[in-house]
Amino acid sequence: MENRGSFGAGCRLLLALLVIAFARPCHSSLYHPPPPVMVYHAGAVLDGAVPVSVLYYGAFSPHQKAIVADFLLSLSPRGRQPQHHGFGAPGHAPAPSVARWWETVDRYVRKAGRDPPRALLASQVHDEACSLGKTLSRLQVERLAARLGVAPGGVAVVLTAADVAVEGQCSSACGAHGASAPGGAAHVWVGNAAVQCPGRCAWPFHPAEGAAYGARHAPGRRGRGAETLRAPNGDVGVDGMLVNLAAMLAGAVTNPYGHGFFQGDPGAPVEVAAACPGVYGRGAYPGYPGAVRLDTVTGAGYNVVGRNGRKYLVPALVDPDNYSCIIMS
Repeated sequence: MENRGSFGAGCRLLLALLVIAFARPCHSSLYHPPPPVMVYHAGAVLDGAVPVSVLYYGAFSPHQKAIVADFLLSLSPRGRQPQHHGFGAPGHAPAPSVARWWETVDRYVRKAGRDPPRALLASQVHDEACSLGKTLSRLQVERLAARLGVAPGGVAVVLTAADVAVEGQCSSACGAHGASAPGGAAHVWVGNAAVQCPGRCAWPFHPAEGAAYGARHAPGRRGRGAETLRAPNGDVGVDGMLVNLAAMLAGAVTNPYGHGFFQGDPGAPVEVAAACPGVYGRGAYPGYPGAVRLDTVTGAGYNVVGRNGRKYLVPALVDPDNYSCIIMS
C-alpha cells in the first residue's frame, strides 16, 4: 500500500511539472487599468458660441499659422466639409474629421445640461518682436492672453515660438489652461517644443526623451517598433503643438474654472484628454502611439482630417458614457 501511494504521488508531481513546462503564457495577464471615470463637479462649462482668439508670440511662418488656423476652423465647421480620398488603399473608409473628434467635447457639455460648444476663430494677433522678452513666467502668459480681449465664455490662446522659454515648459508641462477669474474668459498656452524638449512635448513625432520605453525612430512604418511617426504637416514642432492644443482646448471647454469634468484631485485634475495618455490609435501602449493612418505620399501619421484636407494627429478622449478611450479610426 505504501508503494502504491508513493507511485500515485509521484505521478501527480510529474503531471504537475508537465503542465507547468508546457503551459502557454497567458497574454491576457497584462495589466489593464480600470476605466478613467470622468466626474462632473457641477461647475460651469463653455457652451454655445465659443470665440477663440490666438496670439502668436515670437516667430511663426505663414505655413505654421495656417496649420493652426485650419485646425481651429475645423472644430465646428459651418457646413459639412468634403472628405478627401487621396490617402489609403482603394476602398478604405475616409478618415474621421476634426469635427467628429470634437463631438465628444460636445457630448460632455450636453451632459452638463448646456448647449454644445461651437468653436469660432475670432481673431489672430502676432507679437513677433516678443514684447515681454523670450523668457516668460506663467503670469506674463496670462497678461498676453488678456491682450486679446476675449469676452467671458471665450478662449484666449497664446502660442509661443520654439526660442521662447515659458516657466515650467518641458519640466512640468507642454501646455496649460486656466482662467483669470471664475466666469471670465478661459486661456490656453502651448509652446513649440521643437528645440527645447521635442522628446517630451512633440512625441510621437520625435523619439521619446531618453529613448523612454525603448522607443525607436522608424517613421512611416506600422507595427510595434514604430514608436515615432512623421509629422503630418511636415513640422515636428507645430504638429506637436497641435496635439497639445487639442488637449488643452478640450480641457478648457469641459473644465474651464476647475469645477467641471475631471477625475482625481482638483489641484491636479486629470481631464478628458489626459486620461488616455499617449493613445492615438488602436493597440497603443506606453511608448507606442497605436496603429494610425499613414499618408501614402509622405508616410506621415495622422488620425483626423480637417479644413483644406489638412491632416492632424489628435489625442484620444474619454467617452462620457462608458469611460473608454475614443480612438479616431
